Amino acid sequence: MHINKFIIKSVRDMLSLDIIKLALLTGVPLFLIWLGIGYLLWEPMVEFTSWIISWIPFSIVRANGAFIISFFIWFSAVLISYALFVGLFSGFLLGGKKESSFEAINFFIIFILSIFWSGVILYNWPWLSKEIAHLLTLLPFDTVAKGIAWLLAFYIFYNLFLISEYLVIFTFREPFIKALMEKHLGDMELKRSSHISAVFTYSKLYQGVLWFFVASFLILPVLFIPIANFLAVWFLWAWLYKESAFVGVCSMLCSKEDFHRLKEHKIYFISASLVAALLNFIPIISIFTPFFIMDLYFHWIISQREED
Repeated sequence: MHINKFIIKSVRDMLSLDIIKLALLTGVPLFLIWLGIGYLLWEPMVEFTSWIISWIPFSIVRANGAFIISFFIWFSAVLISYALFVGLFSGFLLGGKKESSFEAINFFIIFILSIFWSGVILYNWPWLSKEIAHLLTLLPFDTVAKGIAWLLAFYIFYNLFLISEYLVIFTFREPFIKALMEKHLGDMELKRSSHISAVFTYSKLYQGVLWFFVASFLILPVLFIPIANFLAVWFLWAWLYKESAFVGVCSMLCSKEDFHRLKEHKIYFISASLVAALLNFIPIISIFTPFFIMDLYFHWIISQREED
């Protein structure tokens, strides 16, 4: 399967200046659009999330709210510390380096800060969870419910942003795959499969997105159960990427025989999608997830074709 080899190749591709620019050109405008939509629809969304919370016993919300709040503390800490670090030290650390090196170092900084703050929260988890639970106990029910409703509303808008980015990148994936082919294989024509029609390709995509929205609604109560909430969201994203991204990439690289043979490798699909879905939990890096999963499938499909 050699997924480690494909992960390394995909990470190197993500650090290339062209892909970083492409991710920013798609991610930043979509983020601003969803920021505007969130501003306009914030109150209705909070009312909806408040309605969800009203169906959950307050004892559960109060007892497990610490886990949800700590995640947003981690998320905010990574973003704020990254902004401060770049603002204070980027000139000293990155001065005189090539532009590609600048982007690679930025990636490294984000990963290090994500790991650092994860370690800080885990190390202080007994104290942190106790203090947050104590605070939730002191606050009135309406205040706690409203605060958790705000966090759930943020979670929903964040997912909508990531879904919209995946849809855009999937729709315009051909230039991305052509760029990968030119970089790794030289000038080669895309080998479109006559078996994988556009109707079939996009039906897989929209079925996955529809299933994602339905499942996201069903798992909202699970978000109040520590560990289970992380696993539920992780597997949900992985399931969306697992087949739709493969069909999207294979429709441009595979013959009919390749498609039927490769789609039997279920273990690789699961492994690749789980690895890619983890990126959605990391601020800023999450905008590269659609590129990363397609890149993983690209290298795997090319490798399988070369072996044959």
